[in-house]
Amino acid sequence: MPALANPRHEAFAQAIFAGLTGRTRIERAQSTAYLEAYPSCSPGPAAWTNASRLLRRAKVWERIGELQAEANKRLEPKLDLSRERIGRRLDLASKLAERQENAANIVAAELGIAKVFHRIDAPDPNHIDFKSAQSMQDIGRKLLQSVGFKEPDDVSIAAAIEANDTFIDRLKAISEAAQGHTLDQDD
Repeated sequence: MPALANPRHEAFAQAIFAGLTGRTRIERAQSTAYLEAYPSCSPGPAAWTNASRLLRRAKVWERIGELQAEANKRLEPKLDLSRERIGRRLDLASKLAERQENAANIVAAELGIAKVFHRIDAPDPNHIDFKSAQSMQDIGRKLLQSVGFKEPDDVSIAAAIEANDTFIDRLKAISEAAQGHTLDQDD
């Protein structure tokens, strides 16, 4: 809401708002605000009555509320969410926890620091995911990479596939033997 159209009403609203922080009862009085806006009015009952009447006007009351809201916005400190501030606070928490010999809080603070300054939830670049394999070539390549062979060639991949097939055949034989052994015991 912009300033009131009537300059005296605006002056009264401003004076009421300014009087809210007055140190004395006189400074906070509605009649004092009225006399600032209407200096020709005589102090006393006339100023009290007219101030009361003016305060009943919705627009004047809304303007005073708006002035208070604007002042509150200016007084609110801006929230500092910078990484540096958070890091300083977490470092302080870690030091306090260390002085108190509180291991759980030390760990919590240090993990907080790690989360703010390092991506600890980032995927491990050395992790080999077999779920993404689309072919036996991919499986052979990933098997060799899992034992440190960074860039396997086609011949090595073919040998890894053959070793994997032999391994799977051996696992099947173990499974069949165990199931056959179980069936023999059931008879």
